[in-house]
Amino acid sequence: MFLETDLARVTVLLLGAGPDSRTARRLRAAGATVSVDVEAGQPPGVVVVVGDREPWAAALERITEVHGPLPVAVTEPERTGVTLVGGGPGADDLITTRGLSAVADADVILLDRLAPQGVAESQAPHAQIIRVGKWPGHHPVPQDQIQSILLNSAQEGRHVVRLKGGDPYVFGRGGEEVADCESWGVPVDVVPGITSSVAVPGAAGIPVTFRDVARTFTVASGHVPFTEAELRGFRALLETGATLVVLMGVATLPQLVSGLVRHGANATTPIAVVEKGFSADQRVHTSILETAVIDLAGAGSPAVTVIGPVAALAAEDRERVLGELTPHRAIAPRTLEPADPDPTPSTASTTTTETHPHMDTTPTQADGPLTGRTVAVTAHRRAEDQMGALQRKGATTLAAPALKLVPVDQDADVVTETRQMLAAHPDLMVVTTGYGFKRWWEVVEASGQADGVHAMLAAADIWVRGPKGRAAVRGIGLHDVGISPDETIGPLVDQILEAYDHDLTGAVIGWQENGYHDREQRARLVEAGAAVHTVVPHRWADADDAGMIPRVIRQVCAREIDAVTFTSAAGADAVLSTASEMGLEDQFVAAFTTPDGSCAGESTRTVVAATVGPVTAAPLQVAGIPALVPQRFRMGAMINQLAEVLGSSETAG
Repeated sequence: MFLETDLARVTVLLLGAGPDSRTARRLRAAGATVSVDVEAGQPPGVVVVVGDREPWAAALERITEVHGPLPVAVTEPERTGVTLVGGGPGADDLITTRGLSAVADADVILLDRLAPQGVAESQAPHAQIIRVGKWPGHHPVPQDQIQSILLNSAQEGRHVVRLKGGDPYVFGRGGEEVADCESWGVPVDVVPGITSSVAVPGAAGIPVTFRDVARTFTVASGHVPFTEAELRGFRALLETGATLVVLMGVATLPQLVSGLVRHGANATTPIAVVEKGFSADQRVHTSILETAVIDLAGAGSPAVTVIGPVAALAAEDRERVLGELTPHRAIAPRTLEPADPDPTPSTASTTTTETHPHMDTTPTQADGPLTGRTVAVTAHRRAEDQMGALQRKGATTLAAPALKLVPVDQDADVVTETRQMLAAHPDLMVVTTGYGFKRWWEVVEASGQADGVHAMLAAADIWVRGPKGRAAVRGIGLHDVGISPDETIGPLVDQILEAYDHDLTGAVIGWQENGYHDREQRARLVEAGAAVHTVVPHRWADADDAGMIPRVIRQVCAREIDAVTFTSAAGADAVLSTASEMGLEDQFVAAFTTPDGSCAGESTRTVVAATVGPVTAAPLQVAGIPALVPQRFRMGAMINQLAEVLGSSETAG
């Protein structure tokens, strides 16, 4: 109450509490001048009574006789003991009213890292604030010390508030703290809070239960790796359609998802990680169990992990998922068209459009930013996901897979390359892709080389190109020594050379290739004196069974396509090579450029080349094609950037 009132330069007569009391400090923090002298000659502006008003009735009557009618406020008696307050999922405005009241009436506040930080400072500037937050692997104030502060401060007659994130009884160690207070006879109260296990998924549009889909949810703490028995239990829960919510589980996420799949969980089960929920930096990462270790490598702490069918509701194609989860859901049309009084088709207005087996004619979003645009997709892996996302933005898509990755579960070449690398005992290991590293490890396990390779890698300095590679390395219990600042190979090689003073004489380097041979960067290491041994855990093969690439190249040259997407450097090389073989390379490159060499624009009807990152863009740029490169090297970011570029122009005619 006090902190919501402007008491600057107001004299407050305080009855029922002393000049050094908590109420007096709160009043001063609100700007007031506090007096406890009933007989003071100067009239007060406000009278505040702490506790029961009745004992002060006579004094209040005398004050009225001397100074005339004055506003009188009566507050609750000052609390003592301990109050555990659940601060909710982090936002300052999601704490309960009772929780706010307890914080405002505190002498001492023990503040957790995930509690709403602004609440303590704004509601209790008079209180002593002790920050006792914990980070993964870092507990600057141990739990036994926290409980000692609670007990000692309360036994001194002060009101101590333990302000936590979420709810005190959901992995907040509230039960321990309550039991400790009770055993020492210290009065303790608990104010519930909104648990982040429900609220944070909700912030990303994920309901932890969903009628006829998920009627059970389980909340688990992932601060330590799960046991085999727990993993089996979670797998059984997921089989029922239940939702698994994991708090404090970013560090152990690789162990969790790999364990679930190992115990038989469906590899396509959706998973979402909601990072820094309810903050300005909230991010949502989505995947499926099979590829989660790599796809979710960029997620940071704090975060809440959701596994189960409802997790798919956080994906970009939310509307499609909703349709699958609620097949009978009535969806109102965006616009109401007047009924045609004469439904008989008119031959004069009927048109026939030639279609192709690889042109997707699925109805697109009527008012999306890519309405009227045609986009060719050269990806093989996750092509359907990409095309679906483009269609939801209004585009017509053409499937033109340039290359496909060939799995090598029993690849004799990889087994041989691995043996050669084991014999060489590399001092450094360069991991270029998380996907490739994971596939390599599958071959290693299948060929009985896992123990030797693991020991080899543990003894080497591992350098990774990006977060997916880092996640793959951590997925087998190892750690890297460095990562590229921009997820490209060139700067990673720069870092390696700088770390060893540009002298790698006698060093042996293992290099996991990604199917696209970056000989230039390997050569830099060789020039510095190193011997480089490569392993290629997956190889590219021709995926253009239907002959779509030549057709797309001709349409690009004729400017009949608005954009082409590329998701691998090898795929971009394959398209360029095909254009060259057709004798159309110059026309193909010219279709992507304006006279001044800039990116596509509607006025010249040029084509846009969209890529997932600089590695993919490199072959195109060398050829003279000004490819788009998103800030985040991901498929979703590529599609959003493409929609922004094409959507800012006039709709194609």
